[in-house]
Amino acid sequence: MRSSQFMDLPFETGEGEGEGRGTLASKVLLVDDEPVVLDICVRLLGREADLVVFPVGSAEEALTLLRDQRIDVLVTDKNLPGMGGVELISEARRMQPALEAVMITAYASSESVIAAFAAGASDYILKPFDDLRVLRAKVRAALERRTERVRTRNGAREVARQAAVLLDAGRDAPEPAHVALETELRNYEETVRLVQQGSVAVVGSSEAVRVLKEARFEVVELPPYSPQLDAADVVVVETGDPQWRTLAERLQGGASDVVLLAGADADLSDLLEAITLRMDLVGYGQANATRVLPEKVRMLLMRRGIQRAQERLTAALDAFRQSIAVTS
Repeated sequence: MRSSQFMDLPFETGEGEGEGRGTLASKVLLVDDEPVVLDICVRLLGREADLVVFPVGSAEEALTLLRDQRIDVLVTDKNLPGMGGVELISEARRMQPALEAVMITAYASSESVIAAFAAGASDYILKPFDDLRVLRAKVRAALERRTERVRTRNGAREVARQAAVLLDAGRDAPEPAHVALETELRNYEETVRLVQQGSVAVVGSSEAVRVLKEARFEVVELPPYSPQLDAADVVVVETGDPQWRTLAERLQGGASDVVLLAGADADLSDLLEAITLRMDLVGYGQANATRVLPEKVRMLLMRRGIQRAQERLTAALDAFRQSIAVTS
């Protein structure tokens, strides 16, 4: 009987073991060069008993801290002396890929929103805050996203671990159950490696279709009213399409993951609304657009594929255990 190698396979690139302990002693790094703003944010988040807050006044200080501390959420101002907030997010995500990042700015523009999300931000806050509780809510939402991502990863790995232990132990079981479990375990491992399995549909951008096809995705361009959209694993919607908001809201209620593709001329209010709706946002028309969109789609397909493989593996594991109970 072969021994599974699943423990060497990451669920999400860059997320190592021991990360993601949820909101228990979660660490928040605040970066702002305005002492008054930093003090207000520290006072607000410092009231949360389960948060450890690290306030610094520059990106350079933040990077020094990131080398020594695991950070769960980075909250940074866009305009900083020296390295700016967008560059800081990009570097922080390179150093700690599991980190969630939130951008704060008093000078919002479509270009800055797109740049922040291209760098790895998952949320955006305008200042001055109309309500200070907005910051706390955004940090909590970021922690929930991180916790859910790690919980899903760990759940999948635990099911695979249990399957491997049973198979390696050589427990007596009917041959069909044994073969089914080993097959699904192998499928799970292959799914982690083959991250581009799944269907992708694009609405409103022939250029996005070209980019994704060059990246070897199974992709098709469809009109916004096509019923085929509901069957796609990932739907990319361009903000230039006049029906993008209605379409995105409808698809979010279904089984598809929705990626909003925003050009440099995208309306700022549309982008902020998309963020509020928790859509995945990808900027287009930039030099790195051919990298950002495929990476986002690849990660969404990877998560969906592993979730499906986990469900099949769980079913095979249950059947294997039942067969052991019957023959015992």
